[in-house]
Amino acid sequence: MVQSLEKAKASVTKLGGQFKSYYIFKDVIFVPKKKNYNWGEDLVRVRVYCKNDWPTKKVVLVRKKTEWKGQGKKDTIILKKEFDTEKEAFAFIKENISEFEKECEYSREGWQYELKTHRIFIENIEKYRPSIEIEADNESDLQILFQKIGAGKIVTESVPEIMRRILKNPSIS
Repeated sequence: MVQSLEKAKASVTKLGGQFKSYYIFKDVIFVPKKKNYNWGEDLVRVRVYCKNDWPTKKVVLVRKKTEWKGQGKKDTIILKKEFDTEKEAFAFIKENISEFEKECEYSREGWQYELKTHRIFIENIEKYRPSIEIEADNESDLQILFQKIGAGKIVTESVPEIMRRILKNPSIS
């Protein structure tokens, strides 16, 4: 998490980060219907792009598993499919992975930067607070960059997990 979007952008730029793109999208999260579900175990995300500069269709469905290692994470993509509409993606889920049900949805606005071999995403997440995500090759690089940028609390759970809790109980944000 960061204190402000503008301070985080200024810090990344001061370190030599190059602005790459601005984006807005909505994430719709689907989880297994079974009880006692572990969010890192298996998750389906339908991302609906409102604005981006990336070479994708308007809607991207990803099924992934997440493994946390210290303060970093590694996602394993099980399935990735692109669609022209949200309706097509939802129909695909219903027909092909019907053991999942919709859990929550939220929007994200962000600014992507590149700094050497790292990608940095500074985001404003609906009903949450400004945040920063850093893609780095190793945990020591993550630590150094988080410190240099001035990130506050480092969160070691996924955005969908955080948003599920907030949307179910808005007083905890």
